[in-house]
Amino acid sequence: MKILSRFALAAAVFMSFVLINRLADAQIMETSTQYLWGDDDLGNSQSIFAEYLRLNLKPAGQNYSVTGYGRAWKDLAGDNNIRDDDALGRLYYLYFDYNPTEKLSFRLGRQWANFTSGSSVMDGITANVSEIGPVGMTFSAGRTVVYSLDSEFSRFGNYFMGFDIHAINLRATQLGVSYTRFYDEWDLAREEVGLNFKHYFSVASPYAEIKYDIISKTFDEATIGMDVYPVNNLAIKAEFYHSYPTFDSTSIYSVFAVDKYSQYLLRAEYSFEKPVSVFVSYAREDFDEGSNADLYTVGTRFRPYEKLAITTSLSSREGYGGHLLGFEVEGDYQVGKQLTASAGLATEGYRRPDQFDYNSASNFWAGANWTIKKNMSVSARLEDQMDENFSYHPMGRLVLNWEM
Repeated sequence: MKILSRFALAAAVFMSFVLINRLADAQIMETSTQYLWGDDDLGNSQSIFAEYLRLNLKPAGQNYSVTGYGRAWKDLAGDNNIRDDDALGRLYYLYFDYNPTEKLSFRLGRQWANFTSGSSVMDGITANVSEIGPVGMTFSAGRTVVYSLDSEFSRFGNYFMGFDIHAINLRATQLGVSYTRFYDEWDLAREEVGLNFKHYFSVASPYAEIKYDIISKTFDEATIGMDVYPVNNLAIKAEFYHSYPTFDSTSIYSVFAVDKYSQYLLRAEYSFEKPVSVFVSYAREDFDEGSNADLYTVGTRFRPYEKLAITTSLSSREGYGGHLLGFEVEGDYQVGKQLTASAGLATEGYRRPDQFDYNSASNFWAGANWTIKKNMSVSARLEDQMDENFSYHPMGRLVLNWEM
């Protein structure tokens, strides 16, 4: 596995250079140049210059491609910065895709392996067989990659392995079973199985995602629900969510007691003939030892005229954790063909269980996006937060996006 992990990443890097040389005149790259400033949650100043780069190299008529995404940044805040003083970089993914046949594909390099039973960023390999009789299969294995604030916290001996078997050609049905294992310094840290299901009827779509932790012998996460469309313009969602926190068996936290959490959600949205829709939802939150809370939300989306869209919502929560009443409004306005302006306000009053008085928190923001030409745009955003800890907490960003 150690040799495989190194070989996978090295091969992906090598193939990217090969394709760059062959596709010098192709449109293969997207960049996002960003400047971010403001105070963090500790009140320390941040002034960060960052460059994001995304590569998508796919020769016309070929059965292979290379995809990559990374970030380089520098914190210019001086002595007050919370990050490293040096210029830093991070590779989020860089992988080589190869499709030797229509039904078989391989992915080699740093990638996101995602299964119902577990997910990981890894340096490794994924093989996908799209059709073996009535099913398809996906297998992934590699060294896990964990990101810290400024770098990576990864080491050999920490590996991920998973596979998925899913039904194909089942009319209007999605069905799959997956299995994943995580290793911590060669010791088995986590072992889970997962199930996902969804079926599309004409007026309803039931769905489910369930994870079972084999080591702790518990269902650590489950979502079961149904989307219903009884009449035109009306959508109803009924959903149950269950969570029971589990930890790696190699972690000291695995011996700690934890609480289960369940949520029962009912939501409805109706769109009128005019450009107005309303939505309402109720969620019942259940915690261990009989604690619970009720969350109500009502809101509307409307477009008074073609260039203006506004969304508002009002939320109230009462029960375990205290009381909260919040309001939010945001809107977008199209100024000409190239400029979109947006703004929003979110404010809430809350009282914690150990307090008699109410506190408040507010967030104001305004932004704009200007499309300079088809492959280039500039966006900006300014915001300010006020709460019991900060009376003035500004943040902002300026971004240049360019597709080449």
